[in-house]
Amino acid sequence: MRPTALTCVCVCLVCVARLFGSAQATPVQARDAEAFRVKLLDGFARGDRRAVAAMVRYRLTVDAGGLIVPVVSPASLLQMWDVVFPPEVRCMIEQSAILRQGEPAPKYAITVDSTGAFFGDGRVRVDRGADGLKITRLVLPPGYGSGLAGKPRKVLFTWGKGLATYRGRLSADNVDVYLVQARAGDLLSTDLSVRAERASVRVVQPTGNRILPAATPAGSDARRTWAGRVPENGEYRVEVARHAAYCDPPVTYQLKVRLD
Repeated sequence: MRPTALTCVCVCLVCVARLFGSAQATPVQARDAEAFRVKLLDGFARGDRRAVAAMVRYRLTVDAGGLIVPVVSPASLLQMWDVVFPPEVRCMIEQSAILRQGEPAPKYAITVDSTGAFFGDGRVRVDRGADGLKITRLVLPPGYGSGLAGKPRKVLFTWGKGLATYRGRLSADNVDVYLVQARAGDLLSTDLSVRAERASVRVVQPTGNRILPAATPAGSDARRTWAGRVPENGEYRVEVARHAAYCDPPVTYQLKVRLD
């Protein structure tokens, strides 16, 4: 018997269904992917790099703009941490979620299939194995690494003392550090200008890394200003800390440092 046109159409539809069926998530697969994401973000938030490294299957492949970086062990991941997990990757994962009917669409919809899931616009792949879900592949986004903290910056005064003004931009959980060389009894003061309550300034003593209390003028914001005579010779750290959610837009600020 020759197959009819209707039979051929039905067979084709079955083939298509089989081809794409693996891309449809079951409730269990979706729940597992979300649980993995939450556990991963908890590791990031606690700064537990070893816990995050345990959620990776090795050899991990990292595509850094076309340059393939192999990560062969947890030890090598910890050594290359800022390359593998710059702030942009953590934010892609944080801004990913299962697309659910009747709820606002997430920035990145998690795609789940029978063997694993994709986070962050398909750039983070996790695969299922005997040991559960593990990260197996990363494709770093354009501009990755721009949210990393910069190196400490020496404060330079024109005449050895006086006023210096700096502008900065903070993202993720970074802290900008300015180094001031001072002698015991010098008067150090700082003033931070920033929108809303999104950053603060503090001064750290050279010996013991102790945060110094400030004789803040009446009516001023103790989080934005610091003034006091320094107790010893040495290099003091003026630190500007960001106080916004990790993936919120960067904070821009102006810092004035004066030494008399």
